[in-house]
Amino acid sequence: MMVMEWLKESALVAPDKTAIIYNDKAITYLSLYQHALKVAYALHRYNRIALMAENTLDNVYMIHGAMLAGTEIVMINKHLTAAEVARQMKSVQVDTLFTTKEINIEAVNTNTFVNDALRATTTYSPVQNNKDDILSIMFTSGTTGVQKAVPQTYGNHEASAALCKETFTYSSHSVWLDTLPLFHISGLSILLRAVMDHCTIVLHDGFHEQQIINDLNTYKVTHLSLVPQTLERLLRHGLEPYYLQGILIGGAKLDERILTQALKRNIPIYTSFGMTETCSQMITATPDDILQARNSVGRVNDNFRLFDCVNGIGEIGVRGEHVMHGYLYPESAYEDTFRDGFFMTGDIGYIQDGYLYILDRRKDLIISGGENIYPSEIEQVILNNTEVHAIAVIPKSDAQWGQVPVCVYEADEDLDKAIINVLYDRLAKYKHPKQFVRTDALIRTSNGKVSRHKVKEWFDEMY
Repeated sequence: MMVMEWLKESALVAPDKTAIIYNDKAITYLSLYQHALKVAYALHRYNRIALMAENTLDNVYMIHGAMLAGTEIVMINKHLTAAEVARQMKSVQVDTLFTTKEINIEAVNTNTFVNDALRATTTYSPVQNNKDDILSIMFTSGTTGVQKAVPQTYGNHEASAALCKETFTYSSHSVWLDTLPLFHISGLSILLRAVMDHCTIVLHDGFHEQQIINDLNTYKVTHLSLVPQTLERLLRHGLEPYYLQGILIGGAKLDERILTQALKRNIPIYTSFGMTETCSQMITATPDDILQARNSVGRVNDNFRLFDCVNGIGEIGVRGEHVMHGYLYPESAYEDTFRDGFFMTGDIGYIQDGYLYILDRRKDLIISGGENIYPSEIEQVILNNTEVHAIAVIPKSDAQWGQVPVCVYEADEDLDKAIINVLYDRLAKYKHPKQFVRTDALIRTSNGKVSRHKVKEWFDEMY
């Protein structure tokens, strides 16, 4: 079965419709298609390329051009070091990196610049891609220390868009502001959803609160995707509902205090749970769901199952057309990733009254004296009741208990006593951290999420 030619279809159906707004410059779907055809000519000889995927108009042309050429795109995080880029490219057998600036990486061809591809004068007859053909390759965020190469097919992306649309409703009349990096699935998926439905995207190349507030009003933005940290920053900057029909939150669990602030302002919040391996969110809680089951990520169906349950809590498995077929690297990871046709997310949760609740990553679970301790449970209590800005609860080896929890937190002042007082009558004593460390800034991943893995590495070195 052939996949729909998304950009070609949009250029035919809505040629004069604005596809992209970048730095106040509007590009129609016809213009986007014409630019992409030229890029396709430059790329058609490549089976696979790597792209330093910054949020620029040129990279939008590159992504669409690669799709028209049938060229697979390895999305490279712009924040990586040269050594990290080289390792990622080697792991997926690609040796050509398209960039907007010169980068010296041994054994990698970086003399090919995005501008060179954009200067092509000949157009290319677009290929038809099968649903099982790879569109993009992304690397997991590495919060567990091991980065895996995830192939995302055209079918995965198409199914993901359909799944998103079921709960986070959008249409050809929607205007979606995209501040999320294109090298993350959350950012790329917006670009692809938009072209499938002829939406308009307002693309930002960074997170600037006032610029976002201005553009929400100027372009009458209806849809916005954020992570909890950026939602909090916008709330501090005076975010109001404006023309918004929905803000989709992903990337990490939304703190109760941030959710409360947003709801008090009548901001339409949708919380979600997704991964690189599931081509963005796999489940979404609507505003009505949040009222019924405040801390859930939405209603489950037959595509969800809990495995190895203890007292109703187990590892979350998911299946569907949006789920990857297996890792490109390391291929050996497949055996530990799928069970009975379900992708094992590595997240622990429970289902209550048809709603799914996420507790923690399985690998982050702390076992102390035979008791299971979920770091996120402790973190949420502290975040919701103190002046702590960010937090990571991590395990520390202990001769008596095996492991004990340690609290590393980001705050303006020492809050050890305040935290102890908050925990006293809210959590069982075995869950209380046995050590507290204040820091000015916790280590985060490129999408702003606190990296427990990196924090633990730092703690082990320092203490």
